[in-house]
Amino acid sequence: MKKELIIYIFMLIVVFTFNNVSYSINKNNQFQNSLYVNNINDKDIKIEIANVETINSAISLEEIYESYSIITMDITNNGLDNVELSNIDYFVYQDNKKLQTFIQSQNKYLGFVGTLSSGEQKEIKIGVVLEKKNTPLKLVFENLSDSKKEKIIKVINI
Repeated sequence: MKKELIIYIFMLIVVFTFNNVSYSINKNNQFQNSLYVNNINDKDIKIEIANVETINSAISLEEIYESYSIITMDITNNGLDNVELSNIDYFVYQDNKKLQTFIQSQNKYLGFVGTLSSGEQKEIKIGVVLEKKNTPLKLVFENLSDSKKEKIIKVINI
């Protein structure tokens, strides 16, 4: 009985020691700003649709479409950690049909590129081809690295 008690106390001391050592290493890590935590629930990332511009001009992506829209969004990081925007995946639907999206570098429709620091806001523009000109769009945002598979859904009336 005495031998088991001594082994048990020794194991507790070892576990406590390693726990404190690990904590102190992480606490003093000078590279902590390069670790990105991506959490897109509404409390951490705020996504607002600022403008939707519909352009009645033909555009050619794998097919020729009669019109397209440029969606401007303001994204704010309300969380404490940096967020890598390329981890946020987005899909646009119209009548439950997934639409093609595009970004351009010439006109600076750069999409979800870069990192948002805590408290930082960024304007993002994406292009989307339209199947029908006056049918609402549904934007679905999801986190590629989230095990909970949380989604943000925004509906836009054009």
